[in-house]
Amino acid sequence: MAATITIDERPDAWVLAIAGELDYSKCSAFRQHIDHILTKMPAGCVVDFSDIEYLDSSGLGLLLSLAREYGGAGGRLVLVTNETVDGILEITRLDGLFATAEDVPAALLHLKLTGALN
Repeated sequence: MAATITIDERPDAWVLAIAGELDYSKCSAFRQHIDHILTKMPAGCVVDFSDIEYLDSSGLGLLLSLAREYGGAGGRLVLVTNETVDGILEITRLDGLFATAEDVPAALLHLKLTGALN
C-alpha cells in the first residue's frame, strides 16, 4: 500500500498524518511537509503514524531530522504511534527520544499540558 500524507493546519497545532508504507519512494513528499512545518513553525506538531504499516530507515531518518530541527527551533513534537512504529522505535532505541500518544486528541492534550499550546 502506498503512503498517503496529509497535513491539517489547525489553529492550536498542526497534525501531519501518514498512512500506509513510508519508504524511500515517499520520502520526498514527507520532506516537503517537514519543510513546510519548519518554514511556518507552528507551536506544536503531531505526527500521526497510527495508520503506518511500514516505516523504513529513510522515513525514520526524516523523522529524526524533523525532531532535531523543529525542537531546536522551539517547536514541540508528539508522535501518535501504533504497534509497528513502537517496535521500530524500541529496536532502534529511539523510544525515549519522542513524546508519544495513543491518538491525536491525547497528543494535543500532551502539547497543551506541556505548555506548547495556549
